[in-house]
Amino acid sequence: MADLNLTCFLHPSMRLPAPLQAIDFKASPFTVPPTFNVMELMEKVEAFVEQVCNAENQPVQFQIQVMWNTKNNKKALNPGDKVSQHFADGDTFGCHGDIVEAPKSYPKIPEEDKLPVTILTGFLGAGKTTLLNYILQEQTEKKIAVIENEFGEVSIDDALLKKDKLALAEKIVVMDNGCMCCTVRGDLLEGLRQIIDEMKKGAKIDQIMIETTGMADPVPIVRTFMTSEEVSHALRLDGVITVADAKHILARLDDEVEADKVNEAYQQVAFCDKILLNKLDLVSPDHAIAVKERLRSINAYAKILPAVKSRVKMSELTNLRAHDMSNFINEDIEKEAEEAEEHGHGGHGHGSGHGHGDGHDPDCKEDHGHGGGHGHGGAHGHDGGHGGGHGGHGGGHGTGHGHGHKDADGHVSKKSRHDSRVNSMACVREGEILPQKLGAFMQKLGQLPKEKGVIFRIKGILAVKDHPFKHVFHAVMDVSDEDDAEPWGPNEKKVSKMVFIGKGLDHKYIRDNFEQIFEK
Repeated sequence: MADLNLTCFLHPSMRLPAPLQAIDFKASPFTVPPTFNVMELMEKVEAFVEQVCNAENQPVQFQIQVMWNTKNNKKALNPGDKVSQHFADGDTFGCHGDIVEAPKSYPKIPEEDKLPVTILTGFLGAGKTTLLNYILQEQTEKKIAVIENEFGEVSIDDALLKKDKLALAEKIVVMDNGCMCCTVRGDLLEGLRQIIDEMKKGAKIDQIMIETTGMADPVPIVRTFMTSEEVSHALRLDGVITVADAKHILARLDDEVEADKVNEAYQQVAFCDKILLNKLDLVSPDHAIAVKERLRSINAYAKILPAVKSRVKMSELTNLRAHDMSNFINEDIEKEAEEAEEHGHGGHGHGSGHGHGDGHDPDCKEDHGHGGGHGHGGAHGHDGGHGGGHGGHGGGHGTGHGHGHKDADGHVSKKSRHDSRVNSMACVREGEILPQKLGAFMQKLGQLPKEKGVIFRIKGILAVKDHPFKHVFHAVMDVSDEDDAEPWGPNEKKVSKMVFIGKGLDHKYIRDNFEQIFEK
């Protein structure tokens, strides 16, 4: 039997991309052998539509759900039937389906080859503007693109570049030393796209720095990097740097805030990876030491750099790799754990946690949605996954750093409540974790009651039973990510390590539950 020439008719209710609207299907019939079944004809049409749109740089995905012979529009065809059962040469077939924009595919680039991005935060007057002035105008070590999230009335260009206040539209200013300044009012992604576009045009950039003017909480930006492939395929979040004013930071940390508001200074210190302790020339050595200890009590793991007029080596502002999971195995988490215990004033031992069950940190004004978690589970190849969900407000590193003033019932007294409100803790234990118990542990901590604390951030390297690879985990608030790193060595001790930053963490509760997930 001869091949069949069939004309395609796309149902008028379908929204057709422009490239398809220009196609004359009557002049371009589909030729198929009579042995084809209806499903194969559907696939042939789908491939044609996708090819036409791809050629016009408008990639789509086409899925046909219904096909029929236009001579008999009362009967939808069985995809398994032969075409010859329903069509003669010259017939027209109708079809209806979904045409959607194809998800963009991005090239795979090793983390170390991506352009690093640093988030710069700090309280008003801490010295961020001075640091940016230095970066943009004076230093010559690196070509840095600064993106300012400008939500205030005065833009960075007024202070640094002596230009008129920027209009609402985004704008890039290229400095004499090759650095850039891009003020963004609203859409951070657009600012990142502009910098990437400048690089495609030949601009040499070593690093991007995002300054969080008027938006002290770095979490939304971190979330963008952890959830947007458009950003993360070419850029990597290198770390969060906080500039702290040695003279005034203690007062800012002690600011009383309303119950539904966040203490911005605490948030900035708790979520950062490095702290610039600035304006040291304005305080006494004793005061500087007290400030350093207070900062360390909030965040046990951030490196603290001394600074005057925000001057530090440019090498200190890049290559932190604090959010690169592939680098976690190179970090000395065990040493960090020991340091955390020294600062904890009471040896809180092991502990760990995932999440804040209802998805709402009482000190966080972000809308994080309700509970449920982020699926720290699913298929990891460990008996159905690590399961349980990384609940509402995910991860953090936390062990007790306060001064340890407790009443007879073990509760932190009012005297030390500022120091204990955000704390850091670490857990290190040799042995193998049972995957089913790990799932239950995640679920329990994903529903952590408020009185047990809130976890801001977590890093972990886990030794899971019968799994040959080191399993790394990272979470910031309600966003988490996990992957397998290098395999365990044949004679290497299988030690699981987790570090946290949180608030009011119940160390014993977390420690006891952590201990229970290991094989006895």
